[in-house]
Amino acid sequence: MPTLLTFPLDPAQAAALPRYPGRALHALFYQWLSLGDYTLAVDVHHDDGPRPFTVSSVYRDNDNSTLRLTLLDDALWSALERGIAKTEGVVVLDQPLALPEGGPEVYHRTYAELATNAHAETRLSLRFISPTSFRSREMHYPLPDPVLVFQSWLNRWNEFAPEEHQINVAVLDLVAAHVAVSYYNGRTEMVDFGGNKRVVGFVGTAQYSILRAFKIGDEWLRKLNTLADYAPFCGTGHKTAQGMGQTRRT
Repeated sequence: MPTLLTFPLDPAQAAALPRYPGRALHALFYQWLSLGDYTLAVDVHHDDGPRPFTVSSVYRDNDNSTLRLTLLDDALWSALERGIAKTEGVVVLDQPLALPEGGPEVYHRTYAELATNAHAETRLSLRFISPTSFRSREMHYPLPDPVLVFQSWLNRWNEFAPEEHQINVAVLDLVAAHVAVSYYNGRTEMVDFGGNKRVVGFVGTAQYSILRAFKIGDEWLRKLNTLADYAPFCGTGHKTAQGMGQTRRT
């Protein structure tokens, strides 16, 4: 089931980290998973499909700093929980980080809950918190294109959701014909992954309006809303396992 883990961090320690330490936090995730189940960690690392997890940057809000992980596959939770329990603190880019004594705050929602509780709203507002980009013709595409956004969510949903809750890819035809960007306030930011590897992405808020919704019907509207509700767990676009594409529905 989709799972959200939030780690409160010491603000002074977190302040020493760069803005987007995604690769280092990606390595920390695999360190924890290996401590819990080494074979599973190897299998996940070598899988060519969508990553079953996301890793955020370290969020700084006034006097609070947090690290956020999400899991999309039930098989990861028990192994990751064991790995986290074996570590009292970690070192990220030579910076020690003390972990909360009680472990992370954990929030679960099943795929069934997301599918059955979705509303039939016609305006979907999203906030793209970390740089978000898509791979298109060997290039990075840093714009909130509706089809690319929904396709990203759909690919992850159909990869990890139970068969009875799979969403027909025809939903993307509806997106192309009926979903428009009605508001966008954003900018581009560069993420430096080291080794001369840089990716440009967009951050900001966007509202997607579903036009001529009466032609779609409530069932398909709920499927679109299901995917938007899933976005905070699965992220959006490219390199979500290394800090990019962190998304919230607002």
